[in-house]
Amino acid sequence: MHSMEEVGEQERQREREREREGDHDQERELGMQQKHRQHIKNNMETLIKKTDYNIIMAETVRRGLLSPVMRRNIEALQSMEYDMTDEQVQLLRHKRYFEKITKRGPTAYAELKAILRSMKQLDALRLLEEVDPQVNDFVSLTRANSNKSTDIVDTRANEPPSEGASVSRKPALHNDAGGPLTPFVGQVNGQRRQVTKSTQIHTDNVLGVYPMQSKQNRGVLFIVNIIDFPDPNIKRNGADGDSESLIHIFREIGFTTFYYKNLNCNQFFETLRELTNSDYVRDTECFVMVLMTHGERYQEVDKVNFSDGSLSNVKTIIDHFQPNRCPNLLHKPKVLIFPFCRGETPDHGQNVKHSVSTSMRIQTDGMPIDNVPTLSDILVCYASTPGFETHRDPKEGSWYIQKLCDTIAEHAHDTSLEDMLKKTNSLVGKMRTKRGHLQTGAFDNLGFNKKLFFNPGFFIE
Repeated sequence: MHSMEEVGEQERQREREREREGDHDQERELGMQQKHRQHIKNNMETLIKKTDYNIIMAETVRRGLLSPVMRRNIEALQSMEYDMTDEQVQLLRHKRYFEKITKRGPTAYAELKAILRSMKQLDALRLLEEVDPQVNDFVSLTRANSNKSTDIVDTRANEPPSEGASVSRKPALHNDAGGPLTPFVGQVNGQRRQVTKSTQIHTDNVLGVYPMQSKQNRGVLFIVNIIDFPDPNIKRNGADGDSESLIHIFREIGFTTFYYKNLNCNQFFETLRELTNSDYVRDTECFVMVLMTHGERYQEVDKVNFSDGSLSNVKTIIDHFQPNRCPNLLHKPKVLIFPFCRGETPDHGQNVKHSVSTSMRIQTDGMPIDNVPTLSDILVCYASTPGFETHRDPKEGSWYIQKLCDTIAEHAHDTSLEDMLKKTNSLVGKMRTKRGHLQTGAFDNLGFNKKLFFNPGFFIE
């Protein structure tokens, strides 16, 4: 049996061979900051002891920090494993894992911390946080050259040489359209609400519930925040605070977040298609989309504005979630939140109570067939009723989003989403501008026939 020194020398030789071959997956390696790389290397033994290799590797591949090919390369010991104990094999793979992370780019350190945080491997996380404990770990999607963002600057002049081609950038504050599909793992500022945790998985004997019990795949949150427009006079000041509040709240619940800013219409639909066709959405239990922008209503049709000034019908966005276009979300809860204006009319309120009558839907006569509704399991949430405007505080954010986050933090542990939306609408309805204008939230139930409990902090493997 080989000694660990001999195994180490064989491993170094194989690593040199892999570097000469270009690392089979042909992916470009980017430089990690020297202090981060050195901290990992100096604490390699402790990191190995404080982490579970199988758990952390699976999550790293799921998040896209390592590819499946990279995992195979790390675990391919070939004939070496016949001369090693199982413990030595696992130790070597564990060591290879951390060595590979140091070559995965300027954002890999922040991504590794996010992985450790999500896996509750807190001892290892605290060790990594000894470096730059106050730094915001904002992570950009881009690992290679793609659409340049004004949030990205070239800092290569300050970076020491590293393995392979070194491209160092200031991490972006959001995901980049057109880049690889990678969860947003950056830290967020702003108000941090304490989310009350559940003590059980909630059920309902009458309506039933949507399954919400996974630890790793509880939900996907897709945020698109359009702040800047061709006309600088309509910039949505204060909108960043809404994104930060949502990201913080849904992370507390256990959701994986994808966060984009200032997309044009084509970028929005391309990103939506890519995300809903991805493994992230295929494996998830719930999907929540929040599209924050300016809205308008023309000839009784709700429309939204994108960063290039283009418009899209809200119905076109909702129709994307039909089963034939979005099979990964069939029978899963889909929550679409549209906190934008649905007209230009300020709501002054009225002193007279109105009763609203509803009529039953007409059934159609026809041969029954085994199919699914065109739109089902969808809850569409609006910050206002048709024709009316919404309100946003330039410092605090929008009334609707901030009250929604307050409500989720306080009540998600034992209250269904529809009831929380009613509570949110009630809170928003009590708010007034200086001119006495108010706002009334609303939501449309499109075959959302079960109850949705987020069950924060409670899971069943």
